[in-house]
Amino acid sequence: MSLSGIISQDITQQIDLPTTTTSAREASVFKAYQNDPWLHGTAQNVIDQKMLEVDRDLLFQILMIENVSKSKQTQYDDLKAKIDPKNQKVDRLKDSNVKGPKRYQMVTQVNMEDDNLSQRNNNVLNDKSVFKLAIQSKAGDIFFAVNTTPLPWSSCMLGSKITIKPGTIFNRGMFILKESNVTFLGGINRTWNENKDYKMCDYFEAKLDQYKSTINNNTRKRRAPAT
Repeated sequence: MSLSGIISQDITQQIDLPTTTTSAREASVFKAYQNDPWLHGTAQNVIDQKMLEVDRDLLFQILMIENVSKSKQTQYDDLKAKIDPKNQKVDRLKDSNVKGPKRYQMVTQVNMEDDNLSQRNNNVLNDKSVFKLAIQSKAGDIFFAVNTTPLPWSSCMLGSKITIKPGTIFNRGMFILKESNVTFLGGINRTWNENKDYKMCDYFEAKLDQYKSTINNNTRKRRAPAT
């Protein structure tokens, strides 16, 4: 089993590792897979665990990534428009058609490769988005993680693998990720990514309905006459 083989599989299934490795990177991933799963079988509630420091390399697969710095309604509307452009809201179409003075700049030389790379790097460095990741260990345990620095791979495919390094803080069920303490390995679970946009739409719709129901219940309680 090579590195490309392990990152393309569901790590909750039995994976037979080779006895030898061809690179240090491959060896580190195999070691992370072989290490004891994080807090597996612990008697205490994971949510009660405060400010623990990871003491070994841990391998996880990504189940979902949600941009928590962007409203669920906006993300829902964006996905609906992506699936079917006819779902684009009228106010957004109007905004895109606003006419105004344009500024032009003379370009005397263009290097497309350098320009695109520079633009991508700037986008990553300037991205202040906060993402909540649902991740799964080989034991099937599900945890969450949140980033405190930009993550260049935040738009990755579901089923992608990451290793979380020693020294990472785990607090109340959540790993606190920085680019320096997590390694993105890539990979994909094709089944999980089938109709991904539709699945995310269903997720956001359910969350929005739940929120509206909570608001309505609270409103009714406030309006209920005293007895």
